[in-house]
Amino acid sequence: MFCRNCGKEIDEKAYVCPHCGVLTSNAEAQKKTVNDSGSAGWGVLGFFFPIVGLILFLIWRDERPKSAKAAGIGALIFVIVYVIIFVIIFVIIFVIIISIGTQGGTVFVPALFSVL
Repeated sequence: MFCRNCGKEIDEKAYVCPHCGVLTSNAEAQKKTVNDSGSAGWGVLGFFFPIVGLILFLIWRDERPKSAKAAGIGALIFVIVYVIIFVIIFVIIFVIIISIGTQGGTVFVPALFSVL
């Protein structure tokens, strides 16, 4: 067998070329295959623990792309839901403040919402 990097003859059973140190095809065949199912469980984990989902996405994006995508999407969905809930609560509070502040046809706008 010949090394694919340096072209020198090497032993058939070699995992590393003794001349240049590059892994041979035998070593690549021995690498364990990673189970990358991309199951919904990673998405659920990312949703309930978005920091964990983000970390898993960053760590796994090359080794386990399907699982990384599921964890990242779960974290992203959490952030989107959180922002939507925050905007809805802000609008409700603003409407309540405006409705309480309305007296005798005039609108009382607190200093927080006034623009100078």
